[in-house]
Amino acid sequence: MELSQNERLTLVKYALGVLDGWGASNHQTEAILELSQEQHARLKVTPATVPVGPSTFERVHLIVEIDGLLRTAFESSHFINNFINVRNNSKAFNGYAPIEHIEHGDLTSIKRLKQCVQEMARTADKERDKSPW
Repeated sequence: MELSQNERLTLVKYALGVLDGWGASNHQTEAILELSQEQHARLKVTPATVPVGPSTFERVHLIVEIDGLLRTAFESSHFINNFINVRNNSKAFNGYAPIEHIEHGDLTSIKRLKQCVQEMARTADKERDKSPW
């Protein structure tokens, strides 16, 4: 199903809000979403005038999906932001914070983060299913 321009812009604005909530700098946001400084600035002021290419939209979609999965895995936005920004010694992150893995905009790293968070969300769902409450 093809999204309308309005729907696409809504998702872009949502992804920008997610990255802002994660504490991503402008530089990190631009790299992660593959935006120029000018595009990023214009998206904040007049988003309808900014063309969003397929690569940027793929990244937007991944960030929106990651956010949804994190909301499944964690019950509080505090825990989400903590997870994204705190160094993690698991094999997946090798001592780096998840935001550090994606801050350079490598699409494979963003996809890997999604896979990791997907596993966390599955585990959280299973744990909730076991709960008598």
